[in-house]
This record gives sequence, structure tokens and C-alpha cells, in this order.
Amino acid sequence: MIISYDEFCSILSKKIQDGEDFYVSLLEKVIDNPTRYCGLFRLSNARTKLIQNVTQSREIKFGDIIEEICTLYIDKLGYKNFNKHLGKNENGDDLNVDQYFTDGTNVFLTEMKIRDDHDSTKKRGQYDNFRKKISLVRKQHPNAHIDASMWFVDPGLIKNKNYYRDEMSKENFSNVSLHLYYGSEFFASLNNGMTVWNELISLLKEYRLDNADTNVEIPDFGTSEEIYNALLHISSKHWKKLNSELEEIVQLRAELFSNGDNLEKALKKRPL
Repeated sequence: MIISYDEFCSILSKKIQDGEDFYVSLLEKVIDNPTRYCGLFRLSNARTKLIQNVTQSREIKFGDIIEEICTLYIDKLGYKNFNKHLGKNENGDDLNVDQYFTDGTNVFLTEMKIRDDHDSTKKRGQYDNFRKKISLVRKQHPNAHIDASMWFVDPGLIKNKNYYRDEMSKENFSNVSLHLYYGSEFFASLNNGMTVWNELISLLKEYRLDNADTNVEIPDFGTSEEIYNALLHISSKHWKKLNSELEEIVQLRAELFSNGDNLEKALKKRPL
């Protein structure tokens, strides 16, 4: 194997852990928008909505994990990875690319997404960013042939294929080859890449089997150490609002902090 199952699991566990920063961010989001979690016109309770937030966060992290693992695989295949930070565009925005490497002759730029499921606004924005990144790479490698691709890792959902193909057909970049890949097609384009793709699929299947019964859990807001520490680190503005008598905040406290004494302990450490 190129990457062992233990190494694969280690990368996942490091990235997917919900650390202190995550709970600080989650708490501040709840305080900013209390009616999203315990509003009268919601069928689900606050804890259910929080589980949705944690699930969404982990899905986003999973995309970052797959990107990191693919970068490692590209290195193992003998390619040289470049720094993924391309610089700034004409508006001064920092641009990073998901995969950026060379075989010594050609330069490869690949934008990755797990699924092709964007709506019309997001798909246009994604393609515009892709075009801007190609322009920056051309400036960095003016004499090289550039192989630029958009890659949707999961082949099970293909929503905007015709749109991306049509946009690519309009381009007239010199020394640039444009590709749209789904599933295995990206690694199939690299030397010995199908070995990597098959191993990645095997690792994902094994991980899913091992974690089939794992449920998303969030710590109890009133009793857990994680939430207590987060209460000590949220901003002063959020801390004051959480302890206010606003009707929606009173309801939020009643739902989330009905057990335990985390709020009382935090008040002793950081009074209003």
C-alpha cells in the first residue's frame, strides 16, 4: 500500500476533531442567531440544530482531508508539489489552489470539489475563480504547458457538467489544456494514478465500515468541560449577550443550559 489504513485514519482523526476553537465559534454563532436554534417557528429543538451544524462542519473538513491525502498521493507518484498559495488577484484577494504540481515539464493545476452540486450563482463563482487561478499560474510559469482541471471527486452527482464544458470551450488560453474530471478520471490522467484511486476507494470503504455505527455527538452545554472552556473564550460582546435578558436569549439558555452549572462557573471566572 502507498498509504496504510492507520496513516489514513490518523490524518482523518487529526483534522476532524472538534477542538476548543470549534466550540467557541459554535457558541458565538448560536448567540448571534438564537432564533435559528430555539425559535417558535422551528420543529426541531436547539440540540438537533446544533448536531446539523457539527455534521456540516465535518463534511467541510472531510473535503479538506481528501485534498490533503490527494496531495500526499501526488507526491508518492513522483510529482513535485508546489506551494498552493498563488498570490493575489487584481482585487488583492489571496488565491490558493487545491492541487499544484509538476512532472518536470508540465505544470498541473487542479481545483477539487467533493460533489458537483452547486446552484447557478456558486457554479459561476467557482468557474470565475478557476479562470483567475489559471491566469496567475501562467504568470508564474510563462514558458510551461499548463494542464488545468476541475475535478469533482464523487462521480455520483453530476449537476453542472454541460455548463463547465461550455465555459471551457470558450477559453483561448495559449499553452493551456483544460479538463473536467469526475471520480477516477483525474488520477487516471496521471502516471500510475489508478493504483492510487483504487487504494483511496478501498481506504474509504474500510473507514465507513469501521464507523458505520458512529453517531454525531455534541457535548452537554451545561456540564461539559469543552463548553465551559468555550464560555471562557467567547468574545466579551457575545458573553454579555448570552447573559442578557433578551427574550430569545432567555429561551436559548433554558434549552441549552438547563443541566449543570457551566454558566454559573463561567460567571465566577469572567463576571459581566
